[in-house]
Amino acid sequence: MKIYLVFQSYNERIDNLIHSLNLEHDETCPVGLIINQDSLELYNRENPYKKSIKVDFTSKKNNYRCYNFNKKNEILYKAIGIKKSYFPTVLDATAGLGNDAFIISFLGCKVIMIERHPIVAALLQDGLERGYKDKKIGYWLKERLHLILDDSIHLLKTAIFRPDVVYLDPMYPVNKKKALPKKEMQIFRKLIGRDNDSKKLLKIAQKIARKRVVVKRPCYAKSLSEEKVNFVILGKKHRFDIYNPR
Repeated sequence: MKIYLVFQSYNERIDNLIHSLNLEHDETCPVGLIINQDSLELYNRENPYKKSIKVDFTSKKNNYRCYNFNKKNEILYKAIGIKKSYFPTVLDATAGLGNDAFIISFLGCKVIMIERHPIVAALLQDGLERGYKDKKIGYWLKERLHLILDDSIHLLKTAIFRPDVVYLDPMYPVNKKKALPKKEMQIFRKLIGRDNDSKKLLKIAQKIARKRVVVKRPCYAKSLSEEKVNFVILGKKHRFDIYNPR
């Protein structure tokens, strides 16, 4: 996989990570990957004044959400189906930057993230390695959150392991009535392009999941499938469409 590489500092761990994923320098790539002293960051070369993005499970935003957690207000808790003594195993088949996977693991579930794009996987792996070493979250993060670099459709077709829940967060459709999407989404669209196989992934996920398939959608968007959604959990900006297994 080719990308514009910027070495601001040498880090043996990150250098090994880049080589393990076969990332190569490309002068023409519109997206750049910055190698800092302790982390990887992704930025839009066509808009370099925008802040770069990285996976940071120890961020202030994550800390605030975790330590101000309330069951009544956390719709992700309800969507996954967590109960007092029940913590389902979750397969996040569209990991992205791992934000929801991290929260689900914080809530007590064991989560396997699948990411097929090597550059996004590099950001995730970098974030995990730093998170595992953190004194506050490292002890439970090692047990509950893990990453596989693979295509979800291929992996689910051949998987022996059947999770309780399959979680899908496909790329949001463009909303022409709204302003430009967040910088993360803008960079992802440049890097990855369109998400054309979400419906196919949903069908396969329904065959694999033991309990339910959870699909995250913006409130303005249609359901991912023409099939009936079994039930919906609605939030302010997005919702979770819940499908029963086949």
